[in-house]
Amino acid sequence: MALKSLCSLPAWQSRKLTPQIRHESEYYCVDRCGHNAVCVKDELLIWGGYNDKEGSTYCDCSSLWVYNLDLDVWMHYKVAGRVPEKRSGACSALVWPYWYIFCGHTMGGNVNDMHRLDLINLTWERVRLKEPNISPRDKAAAWVYRNRIYCFGGFGIAPYSYLWDKSADVFSEEAWAERGWNDQLLYFDTEKCEWVRVSCKGPKPKERAAHSAVCINDTVYLFGGRHQTGRLNDLHLLDLETHTWSGRISCKGGEPTGRSWHTMSQLSKTDLLLFGGFDNNRQPLDDAWKLDILSLQWTLLVSHTGLPRLWHTACVSIQGDVLIFGGCTTNILEHESPMITSDKVLVFRAQPFSLERLCLHTLAKHRDRTINQWNALSKPHQEWLFLKSSSADEFQPPFYKNCAVSVVGPHLTQLAVLSEKEAEVINRSR
Repeated sequence: MALKSLCSLPAWQSRKLTPQIRHESEYYCVDRCGHNAVCVKDELLIWGGYNDKEGSTYCDCSSLWVYNLDLDVWMHYKVAGRVPEKRSGACSALVWPYWYIFCGHTMGGNVNDMHRLDLINLTWERVRLKEPNISPRDKAAAWVYRNRIYCFGGFGIAPYSYLWDKSADVFSEEAWAERGWNDQLLYFDTEKCEWVRVSCKGPKPKERAAHSAVCINDTVYLFGGRHQTGRLNDLHLLDLETHTWSGRISCKGGEPTGRSWHTMSQLSKTDLLLFGGFDNNRQPLDDAWKLDILSLQWTLLVSHTGLPRLWHTACVSIQGDVLIFGGCTTNILEHESPMITSDKVLVFRAQPFSLERLCLHTLAKHRDRTINQWNALSKPHQEWLFLKSSSADEFQPPFYKNCAVSVVGPHLTQLAVLSEKEAEVINRSR
């Protein structure tokens, strides 16, 4: 079990925000979609995005929210440095100790800037990019391979005056707008601070946006996304050693319906998890699929979770928890109805919780009866138990909320994680 916390670093401790008023927004991360997220060990970091609280409002970017499933608390931090402009649909990538944020959509339209957050001292800086630069875009897919940040596709302005090869890259413009989709593959060299266009072999995927991509070893698995008026359900593989595309893969089993604004993440060593999205009927999806990357077979895990999500994020913790946060739960393109976004963390797991994790949570649940024996444990286990205990004591919101929900895998009732019923009992007793 990962016992050390990123939030225990000195800079983090000094920048932790203490609620000034007893209002929900100072204790819990506000609901949102189109944000960025990353897991660092056990911590889920949330930045950016927007919601419909006051009419498509971009979320505050001068702070960072962190959720730890085992501690079951949200923590809020003030960041230093040159904070990126508020945005949605940006790409992010972790190249330790930096969390890179680039491109996206702001109040002024699509952008192509890049920023990075130093996760040691919690300070932002703008990255000085060499020309030519990537074209402004949002809803692209990014991954990291050998400290290079790759980017594929996206939706944005015409790219011809930027890093672009007219003979190989395709840009298809939307009929009623001056923006469109592309099929460009690039990588950012984090040492030279420059974008490099990749010359590919094999049949490239169609130009698209709001797709998903997962890198495992030296292979990328790319699925779905929007192309013109359609939402795709094709799977493509990219060999990162040779930069060779596979062409559309014919998979075994039933295939997921076409979708955009979904997530795909690594569920186990051999399985990918596909969740949610937005289909061709403009409906938010709540299904979950598993792709076996050895047999290339799709398996439907849950046809209806009852938790529709689109434009959410999915990250994998060091313990193998797939943590899905936020997202829109309604038709995001239906402007006559309010956009409803989520503030829940959905948890997917392929394996049972470890015995170590279960034992520690059992001791935490029964703190009053077991605390006198904690000193018999190893120092790391003692530190975790006292951190769990102190976090619960310090976290005193005006009312309690259930933050995390089990969807696939062992139920969170096995851990010391507040359930919806337990939250109701606490709130009634206060």
